[in-house]
Order: sequence, then structure tokens, then C-alpha cells
Amino acid sequence: MKKENYILVRHYCKRTHIPDAFIKALNEYGLIHYKQIETEIYILDEEIPEIERFDRLHNDLGINLEGIDALNHMLSRLRNMESEMNTLRKRLRLYE
Repeated sequence: MKKENYILVRHYCKRTHIPDAFIKALNEYGLIHYKQIETEIYILDEEIPEIERFDRLHNDLGINLEGIDALNHMLSRLRNMESEMNTLRKRLRLYE
């Protein structure tokens, strides 16, 4: 069974200088998911690399949230296609 580690968004934002409004916006777009308990918001530690990637896209490249959402969707489709290609290559090798 996998143990889930949650991080308090307030602390994470303070350490990384990423605005908490940006994290809330990412959640609204469905790019990440957080858990709200009473007045505090928590994110899974698994979400950290994605948040940092989205922050770099937003700040370094100037891509808005709609663009980040589109890029994320395209990358997801590309990964699925690569996986499907690898599966098909393995099947093809059986017939060689």
C-alpha cells in the first residue's frame, strides 16, 4: 500500500516563492489536485515536480494557464502514443 505524503501549500509557497494563487489556479484548471482540510490546503508530494514545471513554463517562458493546459494535454497524448508504439513494436518482433 502506497503512503501518501501531503505538504502544506502555505509552507511550500513560502519556501519556493511560488504564489499560492498560482497553485489554486492550477487546481482550477485540473492540472494538479489538492486537498483542503478546514482552512488549510495540502498537496501531494508527487505534485511538486509538476508544479515546478508549470511554474517554469509560466514564469520563464511566459505561457499562460490555458497554454500550459494545452501543452500538458499534448504531452499526455504523446506519452500515450509512445507507449502504444512500444507495445506494437514488441508485438511486431514476435512475427519477425
